[in-house]
Amino acid sequence: MFLTTSSHCKICPIRPTKFLRQKSVTNKYQFDPAQRIWAKPGTSTLTYSDGDENEEYLFSVITNAKDVSTNSPELASAIKDWPSEYHLSPVRHNLLRPFTLGPSDNILELGCGCGAMTRYLGETGAKVVAVEGSRRRAAIAAERCRDLPNVLIYCDNLIDFQIDDPFNYVTLIGVLEYSKRFIAGPDPVHACLEKARGFLAKDGALLLAIENQLGLKYFNGYAEDHIGVPYYGVCDLYKDDEPTTYGRQILATKLCRAGLPHQTFFFPFPDYKLPQTLVAESALHHSQFNVADLLCRMTPQNMQEQPAPAFHDNLAWRAVARNGLLGDLANSFLIVASSAPQQPPSWLARSYTPGRIAAYATETIFEATENSIRVIKRALYPQEASATKAQIGSVVLNLDLPQTETYSSGSLYIVGVQQLLARGEGIAELAAWARPWAKLLFDDIYIENGQHCLDGALMDAIPANFICGPDKQLVIIDREWRMSGRIPFAWVLIRGLVSSIAASPTSPALAAMNYRQAIEFTVRHLDFLPGLSDQDFAEADRFESELRQHVYGGKCVAGYFSPIYMSPARCLIRPITVQDDLDRLQAEINRIKSTGSWWVTKPLRLLANWPRLIGRKLADNRNRDREH
Repeated sequence: MFLTTSSHCKICPIRPTKFLRQKSVTNKYQFDPAQRIWAKPGTSTLTYSDGDENEEYLFSVITNAKDVSTNSPELASAIKDWPSEYHLSPVRHNLLRPFTLGPSDNILELGCGCGAMTRYLGETGAKVVAVEGSRRRAAIAAERCRDLPNVLIYCDNLIDFQIDDPFNYVTLIGVLEYSKRFIAGPDPVHACLEKARGFLAKDGALLLAIENQLGLKYFNGYAEDHIGVPYYGVCDLYKDDEPTTYGRQILATKLCRAGLPHQTFFFPFPDYKLPQTLVAESALHHSQFNVADLLCRMTPQNMQEQPAPAFHDNLAWRAVARNGLLGDLANSFLIVASSAPQQPPSWLARSYTPGRIAAYATETIFEATENSIRVIKRALYPQEASATKAQIGSVVLNLDLPQTETYSSGSLYIVGVQQLLARGEGIAELAAWARPWAKLLFDDIYIENGQHCLDGALMDAIPANFICGPDKQLVIIDREWRMSGRIPFAWVLIRGLVSSIAASPTSPALAAMNYRQAIEFTVRHLDFLPGLSDQDFAEADRFESELRQHVYGGKCVAGYFSPIYMSPARCLIRPITVQDDLDRLQAEINRIKSTGSWWVTKPLRLLANWPRLIGRKLADNRNRDREH
C-alpha cells in the first residue's frame, strides 16, 4: 500500500499551494509571525522539555545555521551530547526512509518536538501539519523548517488539536508513552490512539514508534529510557502519571481497540531513535535470511550514566532469533496501523551507514524474490555520490554503486571471532579463526617495488564483509568500494584484525595486551604471512586516517590507528560489561604476579604484613577462648 523498494525520499521542489491558507483552522488558531507558529489565543504550553540549556542551545544552533536541511554539515558539527544528537542527527530519518512520501501526501505529525522528523517529512514535498504542545519546542521546529512553505507548525496539546482535513499519514513518534502525563481521563493511551485515528483518511495509516517495555536491552540492565532506572519497565513499576511503554501484544491489542486492527510491525535496531537497520516482520519467518547477522555489530545507545550491562546483547540476538523471540524482544517498534488491510512490503530489511557524509551514505535493501533474496545496495544521495571524488595518496577512491547481488546463505564470518573471544580464548584461537581469511588475501599478493600489495578492489575485504557458507568456504560480500591501483597488503590485514577485535567481547586472554601486540602475535602464528614492520603499521595508519577523513568528514582526525595500536585489546564499539571489568582486573593481577619484581619483593611484603597476621592470629585465639 505505501511501502516501496524502488524510490528514494529526497528533497523535492516546494511550491506554495492552497494548503498554506488553512481555511479550516484559521478561526481557531492565530499565526505568530515572530515564532512562525499557529496557536490558540490564551492556550497554555505543556511543560515537557529536554531542559532549558539543551533547548536554548538547539535554538541557537538552528537559528544561526545557514543550512538547516536534513544533511546539514553545520548541524552535524554541532552535535556534542545525547540531546543534540537526538535532535540534529540525520540517522533519525532512517526510520521513515522506507515509505514512499511525496507532494501528493498529507501528513499530520503529532508531537513533533524540535522538528527533526518534521524537516525530513517536509523535504519529501508532502504537505505537513506538525503539532507540538511546548511553545518553545514548536518555535524550534518552525525555525528548522523555516524555508519549507509546505510545513505548518501548531502549538497545541494533541488531544485538543482540531483540523478538518483528513491525512494519509498520522505519526506518533516517541509520543504515545507520554499519554498519561498530558491527557486526562481513565485511559489516556486509548484516547491518544482514537484521536490520532480520527485524523486519518479512509485509507490512511498511523505510523507509531515506541520503545518496547520488554526490549532485550532492558533485561541487560540498561536504564529505562524515560525513568532512568534499570529494570523499571520489565518489573512493571510504572506509576499512573509516568511515561509508560508496552510490549508487542499489549500494543497490538490497544491499536485494535482504537479501531486500527490491521497492523504491520517493523523492528528498528538498535532502536527507533537512531536506527541503523529496520527489520520487517516477514524477515523473522524467512528460512534463508539470517537476521542476527545484521545485529552483530550494534549496541543500544547508552544515554544515561548507569551500571555496565550484564552481557553482550549483540551476540544474544542469535539465540533470540533462532527461538522466534526477536519480534517480542526487539528494543523498539515501528508499527503501521490502519482500519483497512495493508499490502506487506517485499523487503525483509533495510540497513543504513551511520556517520558518513552524504556523498558516501548508502542504503542496503534485502528483498525477497520467488526463490531467493536479492540484495540491492545504492547511494542514499546519488547526485552527491556521483559528484564526489577522493584520493588517498596516489590511489583514487570510488563508491561503486548501485549493486545488486544474490544473498549468500551462511553466517557472517566475524561472528566466529566474537564468539571465541566471548569464551575467553586467546591468540592461538584468534589466529586459527583468521587463517582462512588471511590466506585468501595472501594468495592475491603482488610484489611491487619490494612491497606486498593488493589490488585496490580488495580494500574492504575485511572479516566483517565475508560470509562463511554451509561448506565453510568464505564468500566476500558488500564490495561497495573500489580503489584504482595497488594498496598495501598490511593495511587490509591490520584494519581487518583491528575491526574484528574492536567489534568483539573482551577476552581476558587478550586483556593485558594492546592492539599492536595482539596483531603481531596473531601474525606470528600465521607462518605463511610476512612479518609486520613499524613502516607497515605507520602506512596502515595513514591510509585508514585518510579514508575516514574522506568518508566521515571533519569528525575524523589524522592518526586514527595510532592511539588504537597502544590501547588495550578490548571491545571498542559497545559498553564494557561487568564481566569485562572483572576479567580485565584479573588479567592485570596475573600480569603483575608473573613479573620478576613481584617475586623479588615477596619477602618485603611478608615482613610488612607480619604484624597484621600476628594480630589476626591472636584475635582468633581470644575468640576461641571465649567460646570455651
